[in-house]
Amino acid sequence: MQKVQVVDLRAVLEKACKDRGAVAFGIASVDEYDSLPPIKIEYTVNRWSKRLREDFPDARSAIVFGIPSIDDADELGVRRSNGEVVWPGYMPISIIAREIAKQLQRLGLKAQFASELSSHKRLAVLAGIGAYGKNSLIISPKHGPWLRLGIVVTNAPMKPDKPFTADLCGKCQRCVDACPTGALKPYVADPDKCLVGIRYLDRVPEKYKAPMKKYMPQLTSRTHIMCSQCQLSCRYTTAERKASVMACTHVPGKAKARKGR
Repeated sequence: MQKVQVVDLRAVLEKACKDRGAVAFGIASVDEYDSLPPIKIEYTVNRWSKRLREDFPDARSAIVFGIPSIDDADELGVRRSNGEVVWPGYMPISIIAREIAKQLQRLGLKAQFASELSSHKRLAVLAGIGAYGKNSLIISPKHGPWLRLGIVVTNAPMKPDKPFTADLCGKCQRCVDACPTGALKPYVADPDKCLVGIRYLDRVPEKYKAPMKKYMPQLTSRTHIMCSQCQLSCRYTTAERKASVMACTHVPGKAKARKGR
């Protein structure tokens, strides 16, 4: 009688992710995600979110992983000749996602990348990876607001992780106070004021040119650093990440912290 190999699917996928640089991993229930009301996905998307089963009718589980931004070099945006802005530091996300899909397909399962109209942040909370912070980013107790997320959806029935329910912000409003353009209200970022969103405009409004130059500096005619003031000011940002900034990056409270040593 032929033996049937039992595969611990979660363990296989988690190892595949972490072997390729992911530092966070979790499983979210498609049922739970699709039961939530749609939300507006801002910035370059500017559309309402979709349920996962609209694109993948027999989807059961969403595999969520996060890679860390450990240096300002991970936050470099490059404008290609066609006008598209790409982020080379985020390349591992697509590499890991392809490997997850490959592993699932080898087992006869279906898998596809999550649509840009799925809320990656909402899925990260459902997968137990972190909390939605006042800077409108996912905050992890260990990695702060520096996780960059990838999602693969599958028809594999996997046990979901417990959603992250802890409040990591409390009364803290460092990110709100640190935003150079006043784009943040607790848990909400205004893409019309946020420098990251303004960068995508054909013409930068005059009042944003000075803060753009200071907080989102242009390194070459096509390369810039993403503004990260709300992230650098977060109490969950490590000293190592604050130290891994380019000389042109303004670190909130840096001079004040040095004076107090």
